[in-house]
Amino acid sequence: MYLYLALCPFTGRGYAAFLPRLNTYWFGWFVKQIDGCLTQKTLFVADGATAHKAALFTGTQMTFSKLPPACPELNPVERVFREVRRGLKHRVFSTLTQAQDRLTAILQDLFNTRKMIVDLACFPYLLNTTL
Repeated sequence: MYLYLALCPFTGRGYAAFLPRLNTYWFGWFVKQIDGCLTQKTLFVADGATAHKAALFTGTQMTFSKLPPACPELNPVERVFREVRRGLKHRVFSTLTQAQDRLTAILQDLFNTRKMIVDLACFPYLLNTTL
């Protein structure tokens, strides 16, 4: 099971899904779900994972921007994942369902405090971006 996560660094809103694989098919599904929630043109920033294909954004309200290789410090989602990992520290789960429940609770706590998401993810380079 893979946790897919997209967020808006300006509002602190996000979209997450547990999906069975990290591949182009499921990333495309995720992109379509996000696109259905958007009301305006949006920048989608992602790392260089092989599933992250620019072609998946054709016909969406999103403009895809790929980060340089080996630069997780530029990826807003990585800072949120760091907080998620802190919430999982020193925990052992007996089932996948228990792990998903814990991840869901951590994400809900983070996104209920939208200011924390903004503080974690609103990088200066994003503030100066225009579409």
